[in-house]
Amino acid sequence: MTVDAVTESPILSLIDEIFRLRQAGVSVLGLHIGEPDFDTPVGIRDAAYRAMNEGFTHYVSAQGMPELRSAIATRLQTRNHIPTSPDDVVVMSAKFAIYATLLSTVGAGDEVLLPDPTYLFEQPVQLAGARPVYVPLRSDFSLDAEALRAAVTPRSKLLILVSPANPTGRVLRREEVRAALEIARDHRLTVVSDETYESLIYDGTHVSPGSMAAPEVPVVTVGSFSKLYAMTGWRAGYAAAPPEIRARLVKVMEHTLTCVPPFVQKACVWALEHAAPDEERFRAAFRERRDHLLQRLARIEGLTTVRPEGAFYVFPRYDLAESSLSFCSQLLSEEKLALVPGVAFGPHGERHLRISYTSSIETLDEGMDRLERYLVRHRSEAPSMGRAAARPF
Repeated sequence: MTVDAVTESPILSLIDEIFRLRQAGVSVLGLHIGEPDFDTPVGIRDAAYRAMNEGFTHYVSAQGMPELRSAIATRLQTRNHIPTSPDDVVVMSAKFAIYATLLSTVGAGDEVLLPDPTYLFEQPVQLAGARPVYVPLRSDFSLDAEALRAAVTPRSKLLILVSPANPTGRVLRREEVRAALEIARDHRLTVVSDETYESLIYDGTHVSPGSMAAPEVPVVTVGSFSKLYAMTGWRAGYAAAPPEIRARLVKVMEHTLTCVPPFVQKACVWALEHAAPDEERFRAAFRERRDHLLQRLARIEGLTTVRPEGAFYVFPRYDLAESSLSFCSQLLSEEKLALVPGVAFGPHGERHLRISYTSSIETLDEGMDRLERYLVRHRSEAPSMGRAAARPF
């Protein structure tokens, strides 16, 4: 597949409009970006600065610096209960790790199974030459094992799981992970576990598929420093993979990015060793914001919200009979409020909105005031979908 044949994300035009408005001096309230509003902790920044002054500005191994791979392996062993050695780890941004894993495991015509709704994996799958196959989740955003098994075909090669999930905030239960791994074993699927938000769980417990998988089920665990330590611009993360896949990931790095900058890697080592208090501080702030936002959303007529258990998004369904892309476009035009249309996350995300609670409580309140005004105005102007249609799917 050529790049021109890759499906265009339905949110690109909306993002372009946000930039256009802001460049024109219009104040847009943005609750669309999945980025902490905190600065990277000062200790992490200082560690990078020290590393640059100490000469860590040259090429290093494409796989990653040994001390960082060792620190990541230790975290995966102790926190995620995944048997991991430093040799299993490749340092790369989480987003690139997903793409590199696709390049390393699938080919033209292969199928990749995606929960629906889920993060924007469709385009990377297409870039790798494969075909995305969406598997509908249940109404509470839990994994439907029967639907997953029914979606498997002889061309299925890869299953992507995300927990906590973007955009729903759902945390996979142990029994859901076990069912998915059984299906992967029965059909010889590789599992990619995107655990970008594993530090941001407010209800329940994180379960890593890599901690439960049988030896014959290859699991690639993807993690990130972006959300964990407010390091989105640093582009630092990792993949932990079985030897054959890990070797391919290193090869992809060698022939694309070469390496993650060494001073960034040194800062990541410092973060893993010293920034646990910052990690907890961020989690507490997001938990408070989540609880406040859920209370505010409950007072808005026309919305149905499933309580998110992790990450920093809510994904309410609205009862207007218009597409989520049209909804968000008009909301931006009329109220200067930017949200993400649910259809961007798969067909079953339609008539949902993703709201990011990475802003202050005051900003969230202002955003919900604007959303409520929009809904009141448009629900009075047009027939709604009705109560029966206001279910999550």
